Amino acid sequence: MFSRLIPTPLGPLYAEASERGLTSVRLLVLAEDFSEHSNPLLEHLAAGVGRYFEGEAELFLDIDLDYRGFSPERIALYERVRRIPFGSTTSYAALGRELALSPRAVGAGMRACPFFLVVPAQRVIHADGRLGGFMGAEGIKLWLLLHEGLEASRFR
Repeated sequence: MFSRLIPTPLGPLYAEASERGLTSVRLLVLAEDFSEHSNPLLEHLAAGVGRYFEGEAELFLDIDLDYRGFSPERIALYERVRRIPFGSTTSYAALGRELALSPRAVGAGMRACPFFLVVPAQRVIHADGRLGGFMGAEGIKLWLLLHEGLEASRFR
C-alpha cells in the first residue's frame, strides 16, 4: 500500500493507492501521524492537484482508480461524475435518469465517495441550485465551485 500527503489551500489531502490504482483521497483537518510511502501514481496525483489549485482544468482522468469492492452501479456513477467538465455542474436527478438510479442513490454515492477531487462530487448539485451535502462541508463544495469559475449567485 502506498500513501502521500498533498498540501492544498483547503488543508492536506491524504491519498492512498494500491498497485492497481488510487484507493482513496481524503481531505484532512490535521495531518499528524499519517505515514507516507509514495509511488509514481501518487506523485502524478500530487502534480495534478497542484495544477487544479493553480486554476487549470484538471480532470484526473488519467489516474486509475482501484474499485475493488464497489458495486457496478457505484463504479458507473463515479466514472460518469469524473467526466463532468471543470467549471460545470449536473444534478443528482439528471445523473439518476442517465444511470437508472434514484437521485437519492446518486446522493448516497457522492456522500460515500472516497476519491476527493478525483471524482468531483462538488460538481453534482440539486436541480434547483441548492448545493446539497458534501461530507458535511458545503462551504468547501462552494469554495471548489467558485474556484472553478462558477458564479455564487447560481447556488442557493
